[in-house]
Amino acid sequence: MLDAAHADLVAAEPLVRASDLAEYRRGLDRHMRGEWDGERFTAFRLRFGVYGQKQPGVQMVRIKIPGGKLSPAWLRTIASANRQFAQGDAHLTTRQDVQIYSVALDRSADLLDLLYSNGITTREACGNTIRNLTACALAGACPRELVDAGKVADQLARAWIRHPLVQNMPRKMKFTVSGCATDCGHSSIHDLGLIAIEKDGQQGFRVMVGGGLGGQPRAAIEVLPFVAETELPAVIEALARLHQRYSDRRNRNAARVKFVVKRFGEEKFRTLFVEEFDRVRALPQRPWDGLEWHKPLQAAVSRAPVGLIAARDGSTAVSVLVPLGILSSEQLDSLADIAIAAGVSDLRCTREQNLVFLGVAADKVQQLVAGVTAIGLQVPASSEEVATVISCPGTTTCRIGITNSQNFARQAFASAQNDPLAKGVSVHVSGCQNSCGLHHVADFGLHGAAKKVDGRSAPHYQLHFGGDANIGVVGLGGPTIPAKLADQALGLLRKSLAETREKGESVRGWAERLGKDGIDAILAPLDASQADGLFVDWGDATDFPGAPQAKGECAAPFAMDLCYADLADDALISADRNLVVGQDDQAKAEAARALTFALRRLLHARGVGSEDDITLAAAESQVVSLWSDVAAIGQALASVDVAKVQSAEAYREAVAYALDTAAEAVAAPAAPVVAAVGDLNALFEVAE
Repeated sequence: MLDAAHADLVAAEPLVRASDLAEYRRGLDRHMRGEWDGERFTAFRLRFGVYGQKQPGVQMVRIKIPGGKLSPAWLRTIASANRQFAQGDAHLTTRQDVQIYSVALDRSADLLDLLYSNGITTREACGNTIRNLTACALAGACPRELVDAGKVADQLARAWIRHPLVQNMPRKMKFTVSGCATDCGHSSIHDLGLIAIEKDGQQGFRVMVGGGLGGQPRAAIEVLPFVAETELPAVIEALARLHQRYSDRRNRNAARVKFVVKRFGEEKFRTLFVEEFDRVRALPQRPWDGLEWHKPLQAAVSRAPVGLIAARDGSTAVSVLVPLGILSSEQLDSLADIAIAAGVSDLRCTREQNLVFLGVAADKVQQLVAGVTAIGLQVPASSEEVATVISCPGTTTCRIGITNSQNFARQAFASAQNDPLAKGVSVHVSGCQNSCGLHHVADFGLHGAAKKVDGRSAPHYQLHFGGDANIGVVGLGGPTIPAKLADQALGLLRKSLAETREKGESVRGWAERLGKDGIDAILAPLDASQADGLFVDWGDATDFPGAPQAKGECAAPFAMDLCYADLADDALISADRNLVVGQDDQAKAEAARALTFALRRLLHARGVGSEDDITLAAAESQVVSLWSDVAAIGQALASVDVAKVQSAEAYREAVAYALDTAAEAVAAPAAPVVAAVGDLNALFEVAE
């Protein structure tokens, strides 16, 4: 139980603790010995970035890189981890994580040991948590930035990692930070977006909430026009508490923050947020290191910056195009060597699956470019001189992927290299509707689907046109075409765009002007009857099996015991924070809430469910009856009753003792059944 002393309430957290690894080893051991079933262990391991693949018996491990901030040493460690424990290449993701694949479960703890001992975390990279905080592609170098968004993301990640409030939320939350109003962090498609601004001579952030993609894309709304940087932890706390309070734990498909906004309406949600923010910012928060703010300079804006970029400090940022974000262990090692030789200590992985070297001195630029070119990567002149193609892994590893998006994207990228019309055009590919490949926010987006052709299931892609995350525009949905014709379709679309686009017209505007009939006319040359291997997906050797039946882990299962334990700990911490500021009545109320969660945990352990509106008295009455065989529980509750009329401090201590007692009772092995000779009824009752 997390029994925080007052002095520790606002202590900063490191990304890695030795206790993280010890906790994971204990959980893995309990699962291997059969104490934890698959569902409970799944909920547990996901919090440590260990994610089940479609291939049985192996895991994808997601490495969390807050703000995309990497060092050469981290590149070496990831290379070593991939070489020793995984199979295939590493993958830079659209959320600035690094993923490695096909890790045997029984070796996963040793892999985490290697990462953690070198300062790299996987904690809360998956599961119903605050996922990796992302930032602008050129954070730390962009002349336009007011502040380094990557550093903001990193500091916020450290402020909330391990906090019990965000360990078992109704669903995940995705946050981003932008260093200026250009919003290259793409706030519009995130649960929470923070945009650095200057208002009335003060520097701070605009707060956007409730965006998201997937099956029901929705743009974020502004909830606060301005907050000071020191109030950012309170912004996150306010949103997390609203998410815990109002999101739907039963219908996992409607449990993201955007559905809470939809449920209440924008104005009511905004009111709820401001009320909660005003409440929690009056309480102690974890410390905030002041940011270094800059005077912004004029510079060109690029949706997917690559090439040589003049940085704010006079150095050069070298943005390397990494096709589909795929890097071998050898390339990772070489990139570390190249960085060190060029005197670079700060790199950033980007949402476009590229890699940026920051702070490159003028006399080292060509040396660095030659180095990355020698290992098969590119440093184009600019993003307008190259096609942007990004993709999720799809069916290469994902349980719920429908199409082999990654192998199709390889083909799309190869074709784009030979098509001058592909320059400056973005193509994003997702293996299903969930938009891990960000298909909603590309010039041309594609998401995988299964569709029958002559009674047989064949891989298909639905097309999307003209999405732009910088301005919060979701692509216009278009026709669905066979996967084997998708590359040809992209060629036809690029040709028509180049020939018929009007001056100043966006891709979405172009598609809207053409309409359904116009798009169909462009794609008319596609002939499914002439497609080779219509029923075999890109990169596959066997017929398409149809949409997967496997259960994915994007919506992580709940282990309600862990959930109740974390919520009880969070409520007790809230009691402590209220005591610090002299709000004794509220401290008692929070302590009572902590006790209620502990009692619900005890009910759950005996197979009795409880609703969120259960009263403390009702929960206590049921626990006293169900746990009459454990005297310590009754004694702890009796102590709480005595402390009710005493000071808030005394009540808090009694509740803390009750929480510890509940935890011990739940963890204790079941008592053996002792029956009289010939008395089979007792054994049958236990079996029932």
